Amino acid sequence: MLKSKKIIIFMALVFILNGCNSDDKSLDNATAVSTDTPTNGGTTSADTNTSTEETAEKTEVRLSKPAIVEIKPSNWYIRLVAEDPAKAMISAGSQLGQLEESSAVEKHTLKALSPFGGSYIDVVFVDPDGVASGDYKVNFHSYEEGVEDRWRFTVRTDDNTADILLTWRGLYVLTHYVDEQNRQRYKEYRSVTNPLIKYMKLIDSSNGEEIAAVVNGKAQTYNFNMDGQTERTFEWVVQTDEVSIPAQTSKLSILGAKVIQKDVAINKAKIMKKKAEMFDLNKPPMIREDTLGK
Repeated sequence: MLKSKKIIIFMALVFILNGCNSDDKSLDNATAVSTDTPTNGGTTSADTNTSTEETAEKTEVRLSKPAIVEIKPSNWYIRLVAEDPAKAMISAGSQLGQLEESSAVEKHTLKALSPFGGSYIDVVFVDPDGVASGDYKVNFHSYEEGVEDRWRFTVRTDDNTADILLTWRGLYVLTHYVDEQNRQRYKEYRSVTNPLIKYMKLIDSSNGEEIAAVVNGKAQTYNFNMDGQTERTFEWVVQTDEVSIPAQTSKLSILGAKVIQKDVAINKAKIMKKKAEMFDLNKPPMIREDTLGK
């Protein structure tokens, strides 16, 4: 009887131990499924935690690198460019702009040189305010916040039938500094996204046509004919509000400019072909018989 009781107790202990081990394995398996393998395409709690941590990390990176917001500068300049494609001539040295210096006009408005040679194209500021009468290549104004500003300039050429392309480069933002010799200097960088550009426009004084400085982030090109004159006058305007001019006006100018450039390219190709036909290195030079012995 005693022996039978011992056997029963032993079997009960074995059963209990086996049952505990089975429960432990089931728990391990359940944990493995919920952590590593989503069921029915679902997202596990571990996946959710990982995604949340990654999102937090990305958010922290974005917050640590804020976007640079450009502001309208008080020191800047625009470079005016006039081109006669038919003659392959260009004038790109004229500048207009603003400086915080009270003496900007007197110190930074520079005289223009007279054109030399038979053919020329030039952009000059004629008799600007604040300086002696004459032609100037660079014209700076003193900066005044919230005030409209204008620059009057003239495109000159010897060909009164020429088709001219007028465009501009910039905006060039200037940063003031003092060098080792205690001289006032400026560093510059070019920005095509500065908001000040949206306040700028060109006016053709002969017909009143207005062209926005930029359309869809691109500097515009204005093409015109000299119409029997050797000078055409324009104004560059910085408004107090953003320029609102339909893009179609500027697009027409660009299309016209492309047509001119295409025609010029075709003409140049014809000229080069003709020159090549006239001067062929593969053929001996032609010598007139009546010149032999002379």
